[in-house]
Amino acid sequence: MNLIVIKYFLLIGAVLASTAVVTGPMNPQTFFTDPGNGNISADSVYQFGSDTFYKEIDKPGNEYMKTSVEGYSPALIPTDRMEQNFQDQWVVGVGRFKSGYSGSTGAVFELAALPQMTDQNEKVAVCTKLHISRSEIIGSIDNFTAAKASATPGSSHGFTIGMVIPRIEQINSEAEDEEIACMQAVLADRNHNPAEFSRNLESADSHVREMRRIYPELGVLSDDFKNA
Repeated sequence: MNLIVIKYFLLIGAVLASTAVVTGPMNPQTFFTDPGNGNISADSVYQFGSDTFYKEIDKPGNEYMKTSVEGYSPALIPTDRMEQNFQDQWVVGVGRFKSGYSGSTGAVFELAALPQMTDQNEKVAVCTKLHISRSEIIGSIDNFTAAKASATPGSSHGFTIGMVIPRIEQINSEAEDEEIACMQAVLADRNHNPAEFSRNLESADSHVREMRRIYPELGVLSDDFKNA
């Protein structure tokens, strides 16, 4: 797809969106709502730009661009309702993710102390905590996906959410592998196999280190992720 065409539609949207603070006879909002101009309105122009943009993307050869806007709102200009929904989903998503991340990265210390535990249920509970923490991360992905559906690909929110989701999915993948390593470590301990236990403990720790490596990238994207 011709990038000039994309920029053209985005530019029109940005210009129209900015007219809310423009006054005087040259205000395009006034022009579009003038009864003498028939049924033309700013909303109809927004819709036209959005429809044309996505029709162009659906044409053969534009697969890359189609993928880049996948999951976003089909509207190029965000509404107040979209903005509010984005914020609501974002706040919940950040809270759930940070809770799940903290639980996933902290449980490795309990896993290391597992051989000293005498209660079998207590040992199994270590992996249960990991499972609950990962469920929180998965839940946060649902929230962030819903937030993305209320964002437009050309907005700052759209850019942020588009960069955040892949990194959280990476962290979730590492948390899943950590949970598996935990279960295998518990089994090795039950079978009195210290070598296998150590191997799985090391594996779990390596996944935690990778989560910690990725996390600062989220802090660069948004201050909401700092100080987890």
